[in-house]
Amino acid sequence: MAKQKKKFGKGKIIAIVGGVFICLSAIFLIILNIYIPLKYLSAYIVASDKNCAGQMRVSFVDVGYGDCTIIEFPDGKTALIDGGDGTYPNNLKVLRALNERGINNIDYLVCTSACPEKCGGLAEIVKLKSVSVIFTPYFPIRYYNTEYYSFRRFLYDNNIEPEFCEYGNGIFNDEYGYNFCFLSPSNHMIDSGEGSVFNKNHTKENADNASAVTWLEYGGIGFLLMGNGGEKVQRKIINSAKVGFEINGRTLNIAGCSVLKVPDHGSAAASYGELYDFFKPKAAIISVGENGYKSPSVQALSGAYQASGGNLYRTDEDGTVTFTVSSGDFKIEKEKK
Repeated sequence: MAKQKKKFGKGKIIAIVGGVFICLSAIFLIILNIYIPLKYLSAYIVASDKNCAGQMRVSFVDVGYGDCTIIEFPDGKTALIDGGDGTYPNNLKVLRALNERGINNIDYLVCTSACPEKCGGLAEIVKLKSVSVIFTPYFPIRYYNTEYYSFRRFLYDNNIEPEFCEYGNGIFNDEYGYNFCFLSPSNHMIDSGEGSVFNKNHTKENADNASAVTWLEYGGIGFLLMGNGGEKVQRKIINSAKVGFEINGRTLNIAGCSVLKVPDHGSAAASYGELYDFFKPKAAIISVGENGYKSPSVQALSGAYQASGGNLYRTDEDGTVTFTVSSGDFKIEKEKK
């Protein structure tokens, strides 16, 4: 008598299919987690809006009380200046902002300061994104804080030799007509320079004064990103601007800057009136969030608002603010309407 073939009931088939699906899903997630930690998965499920050739986009990302600026150059190259404070929500924001712009490789990554709100997220970013060139402060001390140590430790473990954020270093692209360079701190070989002073005495004030001041220009539109430096650094920048910055055989006209990033999240250190009286930018931006330092200060807000003719933007109120530069002009888009 022939044996009857076993028949699988509908319930059993569903159970088998479900089990296979669960196994395959688990395998997929394990493989995915090798490349993208699951906690950041939502930052990768976004629509990509790449920059158009021939224009430059500069985005000041809302990372609370911290700094993060994404630059998309007209030739397709990219830069990331700082990475927020390293907390999970802000790391997620930085990764999402990069992915929304279709950025998988960062051509120039800049750590402007050893202060936590600037360098905190960079250790995670360099693990998840490929980077071509890295700029850091000249700071050979092995440990300053946990955030900076984690970032520098990654570079050390991977035999990455960074370049330094100091006067004259940067990128000058004559083919596409843009430049991106550092105006401060002074060269680390100068004993009285801000970086050298910080290396001798690791106070917060010295760390702030040693933070990078960055100049970015394309099509006659200049961005002056003032870092955390106090009145001493601001006076130095103004005095040099009056005579013209001479870098790589060219004179930079930073006195005509179009966009000013207010120093130190608009703190009391940013209340030096001459900074605003001298530059009078077309727009000003403050990267700030909830903090215990009473930032932004009334004086900084007033100075930046009046100097820019009321065109003052704040990441805590406006969200991420993006400036798109083309044809010698720029337009501004706010995340929060």
